[in-house]
Amino acid sequence: MKPALLIAALLLAPQGALHAAEPAPQAISPDATFSQVAQPSGFSPEMPKLSEVCMRFFRLDQKGVTAERMLSAGSEFHITRGVWSYIEDKSFIEKVRAKGWKFQGSLCMTLTDPALALRDREGKPIGTIGQSDQPPFRGDNYNPAYRRAYLERAKRMVDMGVTSFQRDDPDEGFFDWGKKGRRDAIPDADLLEFHQWARTEIEKHAGRKLIFSTNCHTDPPFMQAFDYRMTEVRFRSMDGTKEIISPSRVREIGRSARKEKKLFILTGQEDRPAEDYRWIWATSYATGNLYIVPWDQFQNVVLDRVTRVPIVPVNKLPRIFIAPEKLADLTGFVRANADMLDGYEEAAVGGYDLHDARYGTDTPIRIEGGSGKLSVFVRAKPGDTKAPVAIHLVEKEKGAASTLRLPTARFFGQQKLKVTLREPLAYDASLHAQAEKDKNYRSLIRQTILPTTTEGSSTLVSLPPLKPWGILVVEMNP
Repeated sequence: MKPALLIAALLLAPQGALHAAEPAPQAISPDATFSQVAQPSGFSPEMPKLSEVCMRFFRLDQKGVTAERMLSAGSEFHITRGVWSYIEDKSFIEKVRAKGWKFQGSLCMTLTDPALALRDREGKPIGTIGQSDQPPFRGDNYNPAYRRAYLERAKRMVDMGVTSFQRDDPDEGFFDWGKKGRRDAIPDADLLEFHQWARTEIEKHAGRKLIFSTNCHTDPPFMQAFDYRMTEVRFRSMDGTKEIISPSRVREIGRSARKEKKLFILTGQEDRPAEDYRWIWATSYATGNLYIVPWDQFQNVVLDRVTRVPIVPVNKLPRIFIAPEKLADLTGFVRANADMLDGYEEAAVGGYDLHDARYGTDTPIRIEGGSGKLSVFVRAKPGDTKAPVAIHLVEKEKGAASTLRLPTARFFGQQKLKVTLREPLAYDASLHAQAEKDKNYRSLIRQTILPTTTEGSSTLVSLPPLKPWGILVVEMNP
């Protein structure tokens, strides 16, 4: 997305689909187990798995960001996918694929030919930064020559080894020109037709089903042509006056996506302390979303609170590069817990900033003691009555010991429970290098069987402080 348009789009990010209302309470039976409450995602087999780790491979022409550095960082973070890339270099893509990673290309075109451009009311080409006489231009989806160029480029990318596609600005910049009276907006039906046509032709050339994502916060008709959203979210408003991300909001993002059988892959846009990125990373995976490693990440502007003018122009802001020692313990933790992520869906939530209206007056998960900032996300395999249940524990502040009160019968009926805590080990570069070489990510975590006590219909589990993420694996006690 071009900087000026990205600013406009992200100002809208807190609204729309990201703030879906909590559904009315449902009558969940007191005898229902978590595997019965959890609902299938409806994802196709080609969709990214919930245990995937994604990182951007932005461009090869950036100062100081060589191809070798990108590939090395991918290994250090244990990635499975390079995403949202503007790289069209067959040799580089082959190196990515040789590592066993997927590679996602971007379908956005930087148009310099005004003959292919969308026109304003005066017949002038529309530019991507609000000007109507300077390139790059917006593409005219009606123009046969533009369609040919668009499809030819996509076919070349498939032949280079691209395995999926991201499309930025899928509405051809409606936020920029549609609301300024430059011309009428492209009709929804026409946008849908273009993206469906493009997808059909690209897959026909590839000879297989491909996965397509787009940067879109709302739910326009053209979303039917895409499989999932890859979208920026902010921690604070653009003037820094309001917190706009929370456990409940990240959860809403995942729930809104599941309603359309889609996935959200989130990314940031702020230069924040590593602790913030660690928290949102853990919360994203705990809610069934994915988060892009903030390495080579776009940084958006901060607005002056009075003038609403960027304090630093967007073209002067450096990209964000988090160090492996700040996050790789959590990316490795994802890879180590594929068995407790893939195929799991939400069954209950509780704790800090969360309320589960589905259970009416019953509170399925209770926390006693602790910091007051511990959020709990229960995830189960839909319909699998014997599969372990995963309980994600995410600490927002400095952790403190606490007790978790669980409803025993909602796991496996009246069976007693065995509870194992999985935690990431402190980062050790040599340990991570060996795990990446051996693909043995379990070597990066600690597993501890926790003592439990029974109190009436509840099982009580004593929890140690978390930094910031742990997963309880709850099984039937043999």
